[in-house]
Amino acid sequence: MEQPSVSAQSVNTEALSIFESARFHARKRILIDPVLWTRLHLEILSCTFSQCSPACQDNMDVPPIDGWRIKDFKRNFYEKHQKWNAKEGSIQGILSNLKPLPFLWGRDLFLDLGGYPSVRLPCTYYCLGDNIPLAAHVDRSHIISLRGQRARPPIRRWNYPAIKLGRLKVKTVTPIEPLHDPYLVALLIALAQDQWRALGRLNLQQAAGLAGVTPKVMFSTEDRNDMYIYSANVPSSLIDMFDKPALKPPMPGRLSVQISSVPYEPIETLRGRLLAVLLSATRPEDVGKPERLIMYGYTCT
Repeated sequence: MEQPSVSAQSVNTEALSIFESARFHARKRILIDPVLWTRLHLEILSCTFSQCSPACQDNMDVPPIDGWRIKDFKRNFYEKHQKWNAKEGSIQGILSNLKPLPFLWGRDLFLDLGGYPSVRLPCTYYCLGDNIPLAAHVDRSHIISLRGQRARPPIRRWNYPAIKLGRLKVKTVTPIEPLHDPYLVALLIALAQDQWRALGRLNLQQAAGLAGVTPKVMFSTEDRNDMYIYSANVPSSLIDMFDKPALKPPMPGRLSVQISSVPYEPIETLRGRLLAVLLSATRPEDVGKPERLIMYGYTCT
């Protein structure tokens, strides 16, 4: 039996399931690879971005970055021809395999939508103990490269009209404001899904007052001055929306993404400053349990 269409008025007053949103925007492609998400997807998720503001200038008490890593960082971030894999590798070298508080790192997150196959989201992600993911990192040139691969049609031989059409498609899915890239929101949601599952393994999903999780994403760009940190309180209701895309949520939800900046200089203390933001502590001994770092709305002691 065909389901009735959703009226424009009900969209403004009711919470819609993901499938209902897809039917309402039938002329648009909604269920697509997140690298091709557009402003419309942000509107469906009721996603907003804050103004970018400087992060707290706290510095965790950890050893400074050594000379050869500083040299490697400058080469990858400051030279004219920047490569995303080298930049992401530099951050990986700064944050992982170094004591104290070594992060474990992995490649690529996966966004789940109900019974559909998981969609791979290329990035680097970081865990701290119990394999609980805390944050991810992606470089803007990495996203641009992915977009080009996904948007351009496969061409076996020179075909100028097809190439031109592919370039136009890339342009239509590239955000005007680089700091408001929908791919970053997809990373936050995928990371939140992993965090929520990790809490489930620890039997903490039903903790009193637990409202959701707090993923963070580091975003590097052509900007040679700052790293951008994205954070959001992702409610369990939004995670449920993706787990059960046909189920209407109890009420309309909002996803508010906070953006802060961390200056690269002085590079010697960059690791300590990034850790202070990611772990909300200035001393290694003050870092809470990994599961507490990703929970919000938790009222039990």
